[in-house]
Order: sequence, then C-alpha cells, then structure tokens
Amino acid sequence: MIRKYALSFGALVLALSLAVAAAACGGDDGGGSEEGTGTVSVLSLWGGSEQEAFQKVLTAFTAETGIKTKYESARDFLPVVRSRLAAGNPPMVAIIPRPGIVADLAKEGSLISLDDLGLDPDKINENYSEAWTNLTTVDGTTYGVVAKANSKSVVWYRPDDSKVQPVDTFDELKSTTDQLKSDAMKPWALGAKDSWTLTDWFENIYARSAGADKYNQLFSGELDFTDQSVKDALKMMTDLLNDDTVSGGIEGALGLGFVDGIGKVFSANPTAHMYMEGGFVGGIALADVNPDLQPGTTIDFFPFPTIDEAIGDPLVGGGDITAAFVNNKDVAKLIEYLASPEAGRIWVSTGAIVSPNQGVEADAYPNELVKKEAEQVKGAETFVFDGSDLLPGALGEDWGTLLQNVIKDPGSMDSQLEQFQQQAQDAFAG
Repeated sequence: MIRKYALSFGALVLALSLAVAAAACGGDDGGGSEEGTGTVSVLSLWGGSEQEAFQKVLTAFTAETGIKTKYESARDFLPVVRSRLAAGNPPMVAIIPRPGIVADLAKEGSLISLDDLGLDPDKINENYSEAWTNLTTVDGTTYGVVAKANSKSVVWYRPDDSKVQPVDTFDELKSTTDQLKSDAMKPWALGAKDSWTLTDWFENIYARSAGADKYNQLFSGELDFTDQSVKDALKMMTDLLNDDTVSGGIEGALGLGFVDGIGKVFSANPTAHMYMEGGFVGGIALADVNPDLQPGTTIDFFPFPTIDEAIGDPLVGGGDITAAFVNNKDVAKLIEYLASPEAGRIWVSTGAIVSPNQGVEADAYPNELVKKEAEQVKGAETFVFDGSDLLPGALGEDWGTLLQNVIKDPGSMDSQLEQFQQQAQDAFAG
C-alpha cells in the first residue's frame, strides 16, 4: 500500500453523499438483506505488485464463494471517490488509505456499518487488537476491517554495499550520511514528488525526539504545529536531507516518485546508498524494480535508529481499511472474507504485506524481509499510527505539501508552520 492521501467533502457534496448512501442501503430493507448481483467492485489505489498480490486474495474469494470481483485502481484515489459519490456511482467496496477518511465518510453517511451489513463486528474483528479496531470505529460504530498493516520505521540498504552498515542511533546515521556526501553515490534517495514519503520521515524523527504522547497530541489537534518540538524535528530532517546528501538534489527529489526513489538504491545501476520508507518497499523492489535482488544479500533493512534513549523507539505504522459503500449480501461476504486468517495467509504469502490479523502465523511469510517486518510490528513496545493519516480532511495532504516546501527552503519553516497551524485549527474545529 503505498500511500498517504487525504479527503474532505464540502457541504455541497454532503447532502448528495447522504442520498447516495441511503439508496445504496436499499431503503428500509437493511441488515445486508439485499441480494447481490454476483459481482463486487473494489476500488483501491494499488497498482503493480500490490494489485497483483491483492488479486490473488480476490481470486481465492471467488473460488470459495462463486462471487466475482471487479478490481479498479486509481492512484488519484480520493478525487475518484469524491467524483463517484457526487455522480451517485460509488464503488461497492473500497480499500481506504486513511482512518481520517473513514471517519469523514462515516459521519457523512457514505459508508455502510458492519451491523447494517448483517455482520457481527466482534466476530469480524476477533483476530484484531484494539489498536487496529479503533481505526475502523467511528462514534462507537464499526465500519470495516484493517486490510493490511506495515511498519514505516525502516531504513533500506544493500548488504553488499560495504560503505553502509546498520546503525543504532540517529547520530550514527548522521555520521554515515556525512561520510558519504563526497561519494560518487549520494547517501540518500528520496522520492519526494509523492509528499507522503516526507511525512513518514518527519513522523519517525518526531516520534523519537518528542515522544509518543506529544506525537499523538500533535496529530489530534491538541498541540500546535508551531511548537518548538516540531521545528526541532524539521531541523534534524533538513540537516540530514539536503542538496549535499540526496541523489539528484532536492529539486530532483521533488520531481521523483516513490517507486523511482527505490530504483535509485536497488536498480542494476544505483545512485544512492539508502532509502527510508515502509516495509512494503521490499515487495515492490523485488517485483517491480529489480527481480534479481536477493533478500538479506542485496536488499535488507534496519530499524529507524534511536534519537533519544529516554524516549526509545516508537514504531510508526500504517494500515488500509476495507469498507463498504453498498449494502448487499455479496459485499458482506467479501468484507467477512477479507477479515479472515485464510485471506491474510494468502495475502502475506505474496511478500507484499504484513497482516495485523493475529490468526496469520509467521510461517505464512515467504521471505525474511516480510517476516522481519512482521516481527518488528508485533514486537513494538510503543506503536503510533501514521500521523498524516490521522489528520482530518485534506490536512494530511497539505502537511505533505508543507514538508516539500520546507525541504526546498528551510528558511520558510516558521511562516509555513504558522499558516498550516491556522488550517489545522480550522480543520479540527470543523
């Protein structure tokens, strides 16, 4: 899942969304009692190897139930959802990349709850911990299941690269970066055209420098984005990522997409030593970038290093939520299936994801990279959910834009934060 995006519906869309949801629920005949059409459409932003992995799960669902699926991919996921809701043609099921979006859609009446689908939320979520079920629950009502999870606190490198070794502390990471500035290959690759990659950078630095409590306060509107702790984290970030340390310079990075950033380190002709991103990088690198890579030999990762020993290493993680826009029995069966350990085992066997489903055992994972990530997620003493994914409405996307502006011009930090804080105040108040 590669992804972080944001969505906010205006007042004009709200009324129409409510009407669409009511029609989709089949009027008074709720509880998942409407017969299906024999086909369920599923919308996600996944393409490439991520889509192929998910398609294996959908194929198994069809084989078990006889219900067909129609997968639809949209990289511009949120505008597509917005347009289809406004047109009265929502997807039947969607894999939603932000819990904040789930809350928006649920409050606007666009999503179908598990209860209305005729499903028992406790039964559906019996293999998920509270940390995950909280992400699908809005005002006491459950609207879906977490489809997949991932750690975003990892640094990718090539073990056959003698100039890079795993480090334990941020000071050591900074030292390695400084030593490699003059190397023919730059220390870092950065796919900053996809601004969510920058939000992941900030969140890891902030969680380890300010702590989990402040992190949760910041991304819930209780702490201002103008707080000194935010400025300190941004300073650490721009000291590490700049024209001297990033392949292609900052301007080049701002024009480079996420997957192309992976190629800077793991293609046959690398131009950078390291890439910081989620555990999902491994599956994409092996499937889409360089199939000749060997886990543990030419591709591996180490945990994002410690900044403050007193704070430790909060794990920044993310997840995607499966939710329904249409109420019928076929949709209910797909939601139920995607919550099962059976679906989770098929999915993780592809090497594309880590499952939050506790019924999925370690031996289901196909290689050491995903098994290692699963152990990191399971063993984390402190877990914080991807911060920008928690921001309401379009704020997460705007935060990514701010970070693009700050790494381009660190001197603009104060004014950028002041402007963003006003946006955040308005968004949380709304």
